[in-house]
Amino acid sequence: MITAVQPEKLLQELEHVWKELGKGQPADALLRACSMTLLVATTDPGDEVTLKNSLGDLMRAHPGRMIIVRIVDSPTPLLSAEVTAQCLLAFGGRQQVCCEIIEICTTRDRLADVYSASLGLTVADLPVVLWVKDIRLLDESTFQPLLQLARTLLVDSAPLGVSVLPALNARRRAGWRVKDLAWTRCTAWRETLAQAFESTCLQGQIPEIKKVEIAYAGVGPLVSGLYLRAWLAARLPEATFDFVPAEARRKGNLQAIRFHAATQELELRAVDDATLEIITSSLTTRVLAPARAEADLVAEELSILGADPVYDATLAATIA
Repeated sequence: MITAVQPEKLLQELEHVWKELGKGQPADALLRACSMTLLVATTDPGDEVTLKNSLGDLMRAHPGRMIIVRIVDSPTPLLSAEVTAQCLLAFGGRQQVCCEIIEICTTRDRLADVYSASLGLTVADLPVVLWVKDIRLLDESTFQPLLQLARTLLVDSAPLGVSVLPALNARRRAGWRVKDLAWTRCTAWRETLAQAFESTCLQGQIPEIKKVEIAYAGVGPLVSGLYLRAWLAARLPEATFDFVPAEARRKGNLQAIRFHAATQELELRAVDDATLEIITSSLTTRVLAPARAEADLVAEELSILGADPVYDATLAATIA
């Protein structure tokens, strides 16, 4: 454990870790892979195991240097750090793919020091992504320096709901590439709808759709449903949209989308946590669309590090 976060000492510790891992191993047994620096800001004292498991899952497709900034509440200022490495056996081979983890534990009053130290810990010439696990941090003054470390900002708006979307849009307009896991949860619904309307039986029906119902479970529509409405409204400018309550068949808020046209009806609905069902007047089709773990959602967003104009337009339209 290092009691002062000094980048040069942490990097020396990492080199020591790699030497220890390589003892008794063939020269090519460990692959020290790095495609990005992923900074993760968390305030949850109970996520130590689950977060590192998630980072381990991400490592297969997105190996890199992982910097966990664990923000704790303490009556006295705190700033400490430790380094570790995780290795996984590569698919179809005997070589292990390894990534580095630097975990910084800090109180809010030392976050400016974390920013200074992190400047020397990010990997040069590679993308830097900031995953803010607790979205409430975006509004805290002490957290603002960390936002300067990365222009790609990954969040999950679901815990706070629509109230946080104007702030996300402001960040987007200020130059950040915002990525929201609430939007990523819509991927299976959007892809299935796109494929359905490309089919022969539904070609030409889009101009005929006059009403769309989005069915939700719970006390009201959440962010994913609002994103889908905005996304659909851009493609169905003549349609009206309603939110309607529904029985929960699948984890999450969104349960079904119904399209009403003069000559054709289409419904995309949840069957269970693994399946969606497309129903038309002449055909019923089931599509495998399993509910996805957080690490899978993050991996999807990390595969698109550049601008996402479809999401950007949807975010802006959601709060318009």
